[in-house]
Amino acid sequence: MITKEIIDHIEGEASIYFDMQEERVAFATVVFPHFRGMENMLKGKSALDALVITPRVCGICGHAHLMATVRAIENAYTNSGYPIEVSQKAQNMRELTLTLEIIQNHLKWLYLVLMPQLNNFENIMLNLTPLKGAYGASLATKALAILAGQWPHSSYMIPGGVTSDPTYIELMQLRAHLEKLSDFLEKETLGTTLKNFLSFESCKNFNTIESDVSNVEQALFDLQMNKKGFSHDDFIVLGEHSFTRIAKSKATRLYNVDITKVHVEDAFSPKEKSYAKNALYKDAFYETGPLARLISKNVKLIKNMHRRYKDSNYTRAMARIYEMAYLLQHSLSLVREIDISQTSCAKSVALSKVTAEGIGVVEAPRGPLIHKIRIKDGMIEAYEIITPTQWNISSGTKQKPSPAQKAMIGLNKQEAEFVFRTFDVCSVCTTH
Repeated sequence: MITKEIIDHIEGEASIYFDMQEERVAFATVVFPHFRGMENMLKGKSALDALVITPRVCGICGHAHLMATVRAIENAYTNSGYPIEVSQKAQNMRELTLTLEIIQNHLKWLYLVLMPQLNNFENIMLNLTPLKGAYGASLATKALAILAGQWPHSSYMIPGGVTSDPTYIELMQLRAHLEKLSDFLEKETLGTTLKNFLSFESCKNFNTIESDVSNVEQALFDLQMNKKGFSHDDFIVLGEHSFTRIAKSKATRLYNVDITKVHVEDAFSPKEKSYAKNALYKDAFYETGPLARLISKNVKLIKNMHRRYKDSNYTRAMARIYEMAYLLQHSLSLVREIDISQTSCAKSVALSKVTAEGIGVVEAPRGPLIHKIRIKDGMIEAYEIITPTQWNISSGTKQKPSPAQKAMIGLNKQEAEFVFRTFDVCSVCTTH
């Protein structure tokens, strides 16, 4: 029997057609039914207009889209023979606002999506305080706005660097926000110091704390999510950052990747038109996001989880929670490294001299975000966006399912919908 379920409580909306056999998912087709047309909107406009338009693709990861756009334009400058040197100061500021955006996304996902969904299961009784997620996210975005001017939909990154030039006082304010966020996470979310949490090397370490994280971890075990939600166990990281390592992996074994091997294809959607395309690497599906990033960085706790529970839903969910703390520590390091004596933005030739193609790749909250641009005399001839959800939540065939499709097979409907949400689905990014 095939039934249709509309999935809300995600960024946007998606539909899943469940093929149920004996109350278990035999197959699931994923549909993103809404069209937004952001790529078409960019055609014929100045390449600099993309700095204002693409951050509005999404209200959660606008900075990731902005950075991908900037990198694509800068790559086009290089391909036109006018390379741009971005100062270390500007690079650190870009990285810092990106990591803060990922942190606020993970906080909202934990408190506004994951915990409420866990509480829907019988016999799971978490102490829900959704406003914790909103409060923690607000601390991250206050810090972010000191550099970016606003959040969401900032346009402070431009070819050559950034438009802001923070003073020492402003950096002190930024550090104060981060320290307040750290205190909040330690007291309310982690149940221990950031340093101690990041020193965990085994799942057993969660037994030593009492916190929202330890309660979520126990709930995942109670639901046997360490034995459910397995996918292909193949991962990919494509965005180059100070907190990533570009690689694809089969389980935890790492291999080199070539961005030119990424391509898209039409989604398999026989029941309803879907406006999302599948993203693949060398014609194969790969899982993206926090689990992929932490495996590529050989983080001991995540490797321990994977050794014991492979790419189960438990490992996937806990990796996203762990990355929140991992990136906060990295953010604290980045702000200390900002040298205000360096230039914020390098000069570049007039955009009208640029005729070339460019590509920008960024690790967004859910995984690699790719922007491709073709420019003629400074004007956009073509624009393409490939989002993380196009990797994780593709709609493949029974013979070739996507990561999310495969992870749902064999589960009951409630479990399958829960697993679907742990990929942190973003429909609005996907139907651009």
